[in-house]
Amino acid sequence: MNLDSGTKRKFEEILNQKEKLKETQDNLKESVKELADEIAVKSAFVNRILGLVEKERAKPGVISDERDIVSAAGEVV
Repeated sequence: MNLDSGTKRKFEEILNQKEKLKETQDNLKESVKELADEIAVKSAFVNRILGLVEKERAKPGVISDERDIVSAAGEVV
């Protein structure tokens, strides 16, 4: 396979995007860890909260549904 300079440049651009994405993901992970430390919980707890908020923003009512599920589970126990 012979790649011309334009194609090689596109490969480099994609590699640079991937590197930036990795850096952003690392920064996000560190931000979550810092918040978790600040409020004395595990990072997984913060991630669960963030996930629920994202779902709620995409489709209102998700948090209410989760409350109902937790409430029902509490009654079973």
